[in-house]
Amino acid sequence: MKTVILPLVLAATQLVWWPGGWVPGAPEHGDPLSAGITVLATLLGAAALCLRRTRPVASLVGAAAAITVAVLASPYDGVLTLALADLVALYSVAAWRPRHTWVIALVSLVVWQAAVGALEFGVTSEGIAEYGFMVVAYVVVAGGGVARQQWRAGRQAAADALRQARTAHREAGSGERQRLSAELHDVSAHHLTSIVVSVNAAVRLRRSRPELLAESLTAAATTGRKALAELRALLGGSGPAPTGPHLSDRLAELSDAFTRLGQHVTLEAPDPGPLPLPVTEAAHAVVREALTNTLRYAPGGTVRVRLALTTNPASDVGQLAVVVDNDLVAGGNVVRLGSGRGLAGLRRRVTALGGTLTAGPAGDDGWQVSATVPATAPARNRSERWWAAHRTPLIDVGIVAVLLAFSIAGLYIPDEDNWTVHPVPLGIWPLFLLIAHGAPLLVRSRAPWVAWAGVFATAGLWPLWLTPDGMTDDLASALIFAIGAEAVAVYTVGAHARHQGLSLAVLPASAAVLGAMSIAVRVKDAADAGRAIDPAPTVFLGLLTGAAVTALLVLAWAGGFVVRLRRDGVVRREHSAVTAAVAAAESEARAERARLVGGLREQVLQHTERVVAAADAGNPDDVVAAARAALAAMRELLTALDPATTAATAEPLGAAEPAGTERPGALAASA
Repeated sequence: MKTVILPLVLAATQLVWWPGGWVPGAPEHGDPLSAGITVLATLLGAAALCLRRTRPVASLVGAAAAITVAVLASPYDGVLTLALADLVALYSVAAWRPRHTWVIALVSLVVWQAAVGALEFGVTSEGIAEYGFMVVAYVVVAGGGVARQQWRAGRQAAADALRQARTAHREAGSGERQRLSAELHDVSAHHLTSIVVSVNAAVRLRRSRPELLAESLTAAATTGRKALAELRALLGGSGPAPTGPHLSDRLAELSDAFTRLGQHVTLEAPDPGPLPLPVTEAAHAVVREALTNTLRYAPGGTVRVRLALTTNPASDVGQLAVVVDNDLVAGGNVVRLGSGRGLAGLRRRVTALGGTLTAGPAGDDGWQVSATVPATAPARNRSERWWAAHRTPLIDVGIVAVLLAFSIAGLYIPDEDNWTVHPVPLGIWPLFLLIAHGAPLLVRSRAPWVAWAGVFATAGLWPLWLTPDGMTDDLASALIFAIGAEAVAVYTVGAHARHQGLSLAVLPASAAVLGAMSIAVRVKDAADAGRAIDPAPTVFLGLLTGAAVTALLVLAWAGGFVVRLRRDGVVRREHSAVTAAVAAAESEARAERARLVGGLREQVLQHTERVVAAADAGNPDDVVAAARAALAAMRELLTALDPATTAATAEPLGAAEPAGTERPGALAASA
């Protein structure tokens, strides 16, 4: 319904003006044919505007066609409000369509209206001036549409952030349980497993290689202390700290650690460069879990770890691929040590990053774990990146170019009698002053006060335009367009100055400059004419003129200030809502962690402390028993923390395997 109201108002106003002629000053009634054509064109334009949201380009074409028909059929000044239809449609194109679409639409509309104006009214100085104002209006309206599109994109981004924050708040409790479960599994599982495997192996070989037992006990004590330190970090809520920023270095350290435990690990991990921390942590967790399970189910086997960073041509997104595979080892049917949760937890972790994880048999005699994670955000194409980087300065350049183009064109309006261009009074001085007057606006977005000071400083030089004959028509035409720089500068201060209250000072300052300039013009004009200067009337008329111009600048400042208040208010509300939702989620997560970690001390820490004590005492049987007890306690705690993952791991992922014949390195059955 809202899209229909504006077209109806425009159409009704146009018909009341002409051919209705019911308003004083309206053109006289024309012939019935012209009136009928104008009525049909008005209805066509109104119908076209009803499509401005859903089909803005078609709406602009229809509006421009309706205006053209009405202009050619109606008398001069007959098309009043219908002439606004293409502005409304152009705004919709700029607000709802991509950049290249509205640029083409703007250029096409400017060229088309120039042709229509020349056909209907001919080429006159008055027509050129009106066309200049029309082009300025088109550019301003298109800029407003682009600003609206950017505003809408910003609000959508803020709404997405708020929705994510509220979702995080709702899921904070369960999410914290899942995070604690993943951290606990990552920290303790592979440490305790390595202790069990290495000490068991040393006990079996104590007769042939007695030195291995002492080495394994020393390693068990060291590994147990490391596990205790990381578990206590979890109790403090800080979680395990990343060991380094470079994934390839971390994987090399991990491979060396498992090589010392008897695995034959080969690593192909060229440095992928800097990666987001969640991606690095996920890749490291996948490799560590896979190596831990080869140690459980294929001890002494050959394991290959491969890391590769590629780019998906279709989406221009970097993909980090991690592959770990191992060969079958004779006698690999070992006692199960895992909790059965690793695969589900890893898959959830990788999926949350937009990746995939698979685990299964590799050929006839091995097992493979493969994960792919997006390593970078989708890259925008080159033109989008260029536009995003240069949008603001290009808009500033465009504003200055439009103002200068029509100001300078005003200096060279040809004589309508013979269409000859006469020399500009004062030579190149007006041209130089126009350029100096508009150039400060190039920095308006970065330094609004500097732009304002530059514009009004050069405005103070305007009295120098006067010739002994006073202000000529061409100089006056140039100044009419040049004064737009003052309006833009004042608007910019109102919209972008850092301090809202201080921006109000631009109004008296502008009035003072313009009042002084007006008085200087009158003084110079009187001096050139040889007239005596009466101070009181000169000052009064100068101040009156300055006040009249300043009234327009007040509107410009108010427009910028209102835009600023609305923008800042919306952003402040959005930021407050997101901050509150995030704070609530963090508070709930901390409370949930505090409630849950109490069981960690009782169920896991005590057993891990027994591992260290038994290793220091040189008792391998107690070391293995304590490590197994710690693993069992961890399994129970993980089940309490995240029962959904336990249920998921209960699915018969390895059901094809005969009972009692676990596949070596089977992450699906053990992680």
